[in-house]
Amino acid sequence: MNYLVEKVSEYMQQYHMVEQGQKVVVGVSGGADSMGLFCVLSELAEYFHITLAVVHINHGIRGKAADDDQSFVEKTCKKQNIPCYSFHVDLKRFAKKEGMSQEEAGRYYRYQCFEKVRKEIGAHRIAVAHQQNDASETVLFNLFRGTGLRGLSGIPPVRDVIIRPLLCADRSEIETYLREKDVAWRTDETNLTDEYTRNKIRNQILPYVEEHINPSAGQHIQETAGLLKDISDYLDRQGEEAFDRCARVSCQLVCSIHEASFRELDIVIQREVIRRAIGVTAGQLKDVDKEHVEMVRVLMDKHVGRRCHLPYQLQAVRTYEGISIKKETQEVSERAEAICIDVKAPGKYPLPGPEMEIELSIKEAIQNEEIPINRYTKWFDYDRIKNGLTVRTRENGDFITLDSQGHRKLLKRWMIDEKIPREEREQMLLLADGNHILWIMGYRISDYYKVSDMTKNVLVTRIKGEKSNGRQYQNIVDRGRSRYPDLRTG
Repeated sequence: MNYLVEKVSEYMQQYHMVEQGQKVVVGVSGGADSMGLFCVLSELAEYFHITLAVVHINHGIRGKAADDDQSFVEKTCKKQNIPCYSFHVDLKRFAKKEGMSQEEAGRYYRYQCFEKVRKEIGAHRIAVAHQQNDASETVLFNLFRGTGLRGLSGIPPVRDVIIRPLLCADRSEIETYLREKDVAWRTDETNLTDEYTRNKIRNQILPYVEEHINPSAGQHIQETAGLLKDISDYLDRQGEEAFDRCARVSCQLVCSIHEASFRELDIVIQREVIRRAIGVTAGQLKDVDKEHVEMVRVLMDKHVGRRCHLPYQLQAVRTYEGISIKKETQEVSERAEAICIDVKAPGKYPLPGPEMEIELSIKEAIQNEEIPINRYTKWFDYDRIKNGLTVRTRENGDFITLDSQGHRKLLKRWMIDEKIPREEREQMLLLADGNHILWIMGYRISDYYKVSDMTKNVLVTRIKGEKSNGRQYQNIVDRGRSRYPDLRTG
């Protein structure tokens, strides 16, 4: 087995990139890197028991040269009896329509095509040809333009269905392999110019550093990026836990950060919480940078009523309880309409908010059955419901039962005691039986309706679309990455 093929094989196994019987979509432009990827995976296809399909994108900006690239890739695939799916786009027009740079639009369109073919043929993975030099270039590019830890973490070997088998090799290794195999490749002249910042890093900065400072500089950059990724992943986990402790998101996507809990956090985690709060409210993190995060953090030391403006028409406001982040045009006094639920025939009911719904079902109680511990899934004693159920916001006279002895508290007093931010109280969704509150969604349930040894029938309720505040943030970031696959949120 060739040295590079063996190296890639071990790397793919290390990161569990493929499993037996899977189909892999391979992005092939015709350049050295993608031809190297195509040839190495072709050699390893039998070893891993995988089948390949190629996707080629003609961006329509290099005229006949681009058409020749397409013809070259298609003929190569035909020789090896591997299906090839070619796409053509007027990239300049597409970029203008989408409001992106050509470089950004090209990435977006490529990944759209990869995913389209993956779904159509039932493939499991998308293999792209990023290699070690690309990873180093990405780290330097992000460092020079300004970024955080995530941007300095380089390019991950695996992200969702996308795999990068060549990240273990540099450009010279790939080109040596192709020459040994007598495999031709196409050269994109635009990569040789210094028109783009990345090209300047590729053609001038890295070669200079490797020649005059350290020939292993690229490898060291990638190794450091790997360490920073581990640190970034750890901070992500800490940030998510902290966000769940000190932030709340209402059904109208007003995010409130509680001051007392927030001040207990280290400054690094405070910034993570703020980033998540902005991401949840905005729906994405593109164009949100460290200056915006710092503006919100400093706001906690300002007087009540002070505010700052953020991207996506958001504003952060200093409140008595902490900070509230919301749309500038959003009226927090708006209340959701009550949703009546047929308790005899429960099902799914839409909730205010992005793709949210509540699902209810009835099941027979089983002795000593374990009840799920989940903020957005709750079980109730169905037979204790007397007046029917509604999902609504608070009303005068609402109360909740606090313990098994039947002690009650008015909902208004409970909210005050729990330091629920004032602007959030009118928007909190409740599951109510008349004025008796079964469930303050996202917080607690009434002891009166808890499942016990005497329960015969269980009402199972689950909110879908917002499993938790932290997970909602992650879903938003994932959606942003699906639109901008190489987006760094660092």
